[in-house]
Amino acid sequence: MKTLLRNTQWADKYPDLGKGPVPAEPCISPEYFELERDRVFRRTWVNLCRIDDVPKPGSFFVRDLAVCKASLLVIRGKDNVIRVFHNVCSHRGNLVVPQESGQCSVGLFCPFHNWQYNDRGELVGVPDEESFFGIDKTKHGLTPVNSDVWGGFIFVYLDPKPTQSLRDYLGGVADQLEGCPFNEMALLQTYKVEERTNWKIALDAQNEVYHLPFQHPLLIGHTFLLNEKKHTRLLDVRLYERHTLWSCEFVPEYKLSSLETLLGKIDRGPEGLRIKQLVGEFDFYVLFPNMVIILFHGPSEDGFATYNFWPLAVDRTIWEIRYYFPTAMKAGRRISQEFFKCLIRDVQQEDSIAHEALYRGLASRAKTHLQFGDEEIMIRYFHKVMEDHVGFYRNAKPAPQIEASR
Repeated sequence: MKTLLRNTQWADKYPDLGKGPVPAEPCISPEYFELERDRVFRRTWVNLCRIDDVPKPGSFFVRDLAVCKASLLVIRGKDNVIRVFHNVCSHRGNLVVPQESGQCSVGLFCPFHNWQYNDRGELVGVPDEESFFGIDKTKHGLTPVNSDVWGGFIFVYLDPKPTQSLRDYLGGVADQLEGCPFNEMALLQTYKVEERTNWKIALDAQNEVYHLPFQHPLLIGHTFLLNEKKHTRLLDVRLYERHTLWSCEFVPEYKLSSLETLLGKIDRGPEGLRIKQLVGEFDFYVLFPNMVIILFHGPSEDGFATYNFWPLAVDRTIWEIRYYFPTAMKAGRRISQEFFKCLIRDVQQEDSIAHEALYRGLASRAKTHLQFGDEEIMIRYFHKVMEDHVGFYRNAKPAPQIEASR
């Protein structure tokens, strides 16, 4: 039986972060949001999708990165290389690919005037080419974007000159997750929820378990290990150069519902995949600026989830949620996965309501500062990293656009 967690003073472990209130204005300020476009999202590695989104040669995936006013095209070439381009035609600037995903067979054709690009982004066809004035197709391919892949996740860096490689940017997170079997799990479900809130408010609300016994008492409020006063306590907190990890443990004597008890009696087959990189039983990574990776230990197999908080405006965010599990080989295992999906969906509906309420409250400016407890130190660190990043580029020139491929 696990021992109840003691009250750990994380502020003593990370004294440089302080204990005082944190300004709320960056969460509601249109001016600050405009700074984030260039100083954060154009100058950091941002996760777009997974390699599963472009599973075979010729397949493509489009991500509208609204915060950067960009539409990005991810395509796996026939040479099996994954490339990313601005989804913009060299002729008149139309979006080359209007749909979210598909398969490139003979090429990509701009729907406006049918200019044709191949799976390497090269311009290979111009209707009525002789009417143009000696156009050199080799100089007018799709505009490339810096991209790289780690753990099966595809990242981009919009500034044409990244300050460091993706691996160096991830640093200690990549060290901790080295060898994690992400590619051995398949996508079970995707949710995309558009919320009337700031993206940082939504991320903050997920980046702690302090709220669980109060906001989700009927669903998961007593799933995590509590101290003697019935408050959640973190097992571990690790602060990296920009990113964070916190970890929790589950209650060992958790009382199953009638349905969970029934599911446990259905044949699930042998024990499934176990993730050796888990620190506790629920590990929550925040990859600055807007990505979350969650690893969790299940009763018969482990899984992972990703969150991406996509800013649309200072008060509008898309919360994209993806859940991954090993492919179920038995009906009982598959039913259990569906039960988990539905349970978490209900929890996240409660969360979404809270995200919008938090924004409405702060937007009133009745309160000027946020008060963070010791168990919320990872949120305090996130706000520090955000302000450090915005401040570092405060007097810098705007990030230049990438030139078209030559």
